[in-house]
Amino acid sequence: MRHTPFAQCAPRALTRLGLALTAFATLGLSAAANAAPTDFPDKPITVVVPFPAGGPTDASARLFARAMGDNLGQPIVVDNRAGAAGTVGSAWVARAGADGYTLLWGGTSTLAVAPKLYKNLKYDAKSFIPVGMALRGPLMLAGRQGLAPNTLPELLKYAKDQALTVGSAGNGSIGHLATEYLKERAHIPLTHVPYRGGSPAITDALGGQIDLVFDTAAALAPYIKSGKLKAYAVTGAQPYAPLPQVALMKSAVDGYEAYSWFGLVAPANTPAPVVQKLSQAFAKAAQSDEVRRELAATGVEPGVAGAAEFAKVIGADFAKWSALITRANVRADD
Repeated sequence: MRHTPFAQCAPRALTRLGLALTAFATLGLSAAANAAPTDFPDKPITVVVPFPAGGPTDASARLFARAMGDNLGQPIVVDNRAGAAGTVGSAWVARAGADGYTLLWGGTSTLAVAPKLYKNLKYDAKSFIPVGMALRGPLMLAGRQGLAPNTLPELLKYAKDQALTVGSAGNGSIGHLATEYLKERAHIPLTHVPYRGGSPAITDALGGQIDLVFDTAAALAPYIKSGKLKAYAVTGAQPYAPLPQVALMKSAVDGYEAYSWFGLVAPANTPAPVVQKLSQAFAKAAQSDEVRRELAATGVEPGVAGAAEFAKVIGADFAKWSALITRANVRADD
């Protein structure tokens, strides 16, 4: 079984990059596969989470780490290496030994956005091999309670003539990209307001300092349920389970769909048999009752099945967000 870096799945605009990566992956993995250990794993595995401990990203990584460790017969240790919007820990894994013992809990921002957004990044699209996609969750557009529109169509009409502000977790964040995507597809002149994290943006929406906030549905759901913010839309392909009454963005904005997702990747050149064994353990973990129950409780959807399908998601989102970053001239925070 041959594994290739995720950028190969990008559209025609990235054909040259894809061809180069194909050659890189084929040569590297062919050699590595011959030297693959037959007793893998024979010691603990480390999964690097490139964000602080205690948040939902960290919790999902630990959930899968426990289940995978049981399947592999070795403990999986979660190592939080936060910094620079997740790129510090991601770069560290990219430079780690390609032996299957150091893995990355990667997401939309670190795998599909950062390689285009940051000019001096210490990793790129050929640095990782997908193991498995754990989960995906839609984003949500919510507004302050005093805002006049109550429905998505009303909001889109209202926004054409009003100078509405939209807060996000920062320049280049998935909330920022979702805002630019909405401006482009709905033809409305929204003003983006970047914050250093999602919580400050939500706080200012609660206080009325900004009109709207774009963040993950999971982050905004408690404020919708309590009535402190009003939900206008979620960006998934299907209704958001904890708040099924909230409109789908695509119901009023043709073709609009966006997700925040997370999954496991290994450094490029990790031996194919090792990646295959990790992928099998990951797939088994994803089907366990505990994992399925915990994911359902947070309102996120299971990830796509299989490493190859995960690679397609990464490649498609890399192409989508890279093109938007160029068109909208999105710049990262300093």
